[in-house]
Amino acid sequence: MKPFTLDTVLSYRQRLEDIATNNLIKAKQLEQSVQTKLSGLQNEYRELIARRERVQQEGVIITELISLEDHISFAKKKITELEVELTKKRDHVARTRKELLRKSRERQVMEKLKEQQNAAWKEHLNKKEASVLDEIAIIFHNK
Repeated sequence: MKPFTLDTVLSYRQRLEDIATNNLIKAKQLEQSVQTKLSGLQNEYRELIARRERVQQEGVIITELISLEDHISFAKKKITELEVELTKKRDHVARTRKELLRKSRERQVMEKLKEQQNAAWKEHLNKKEASVLDEIAIIFHNK
């Protein structure tokens, strides 16, 4: 009787690897979107700092300067939050990449196991065929 073919297991492992690939792509997209937001906010922060310095040199109403300082502190707080979020996203990307590598290795191991199993089965069939041919030769020789 032929041994288990492993085709079902291999197709399942391939699906797991495909899912891990999709998860990695999504994680990278999320990381990129946070990076884009962070870059935009950092540019806005630099512009606010430059504007504050211009306003201080020109001399302006204190309420306008206070309002500008509030915008700057809000932008700085938001940048800090986005940097933390970006770090989390990068960690998530690294974890999903490791998961993808693990699943890929598992699939490759299963493929090698299948190849070894198929080779062992062919060798078994060849031995069986040789023994049947030997038996036939002995029967014809004895007649």
